[in-house]
Amino acid sequence: MITLSYSTDSVEIDYPEWDYLPRIHLAMEPVEVANGWSIWDNLIANDYRTCQIGRSVLSKAQGVELDSFLLAHRGQTLNMAIGTESNFFPFGPDLGDAGTFTVVVVDRKIGQFDQFKQFSKSWNLLMITNPAYVLPDVVHQADFQIGTVNGLLYPQTGIDSSRVYGIQTNVSYGGDPFSVDIRRNIHEASFVQRCNQGLAAELLAFLSGATGRDRDIAIIAPNDYYLFDPAQGASGTYTCKLIQNVIECRHIAYEEFDIPLKFWMKNAA
Repeated sequence: MITLSYSTDSVEIDYPEWDYLPRIHLAMEPVEVANGWSIWDNLIANDYRTCQIGRSVLSKAQGVELDSFLLAHRGQTLNMAIGTESNFFPFGPDLGDAGTFTVVVVDRKIGQFDQFKQFSKSWNLLMITNPAYVLPDVVHQADFQIGTVNGLLYPQTGIDSSRVYGIQTNVSYGGDPFSVDIRRNIHEASFVQRCNQGLAAELLAFLSGATGRDRDIAIIAPNDYYLFDPAQGASGTYTCKLIQNVIECRHIAYEEFDIPLKFWMKNAA
């Protein structure tokens, strides 16, 4: 159970269904430049985390009690206590599934009343503080490596690689083309990294930590991965930059997390 409390007032609700979505909002801004990307980083201290809970199924009594509690304490910082080994990681598997977080509810929707006389609620949480947590042991799944995190699976939905040219063509009335070419020629790759709990925790901690974020990140792709376009080889070690400032970690099943990622290839070994 989740216990939300403010001073002596509290309410208990069940854990949400799978598919809730923790997000790490990195205080950095990737900026396109002529030869690729430049990253402006406003430091880890300015990052923040949110959780989008798409569906919490509650009884009528729970729904009424939760609505009354949130109405009474709207906009206030709440304690959110989670039981031991709950397998509910509201702000990412690197911050754990137990202990007391402080949160603000930034948005909520009442949802629907279904044929089983249950209410569904969707709500968004902003994390203010988190309890201490030690990353779990890692069970390797394959041999893909991002930075210091190895043992990752091949992206289960494939790799979307693209070659981005710095040319823009406009067409006038009459069909005449006018092109501006800044001779930009870069390689990017997007994919969804599926991880077990330990690897997801390690990957989030690395990407949002001091050795990830705006730093050069070495990605080691085994044979037949074709991480970037075929001209860059079926495998290799690539020096990359993370070109996103929000990292999502969707909890899709008991031991499965999906993390969408996008990288620019700075160079290849």
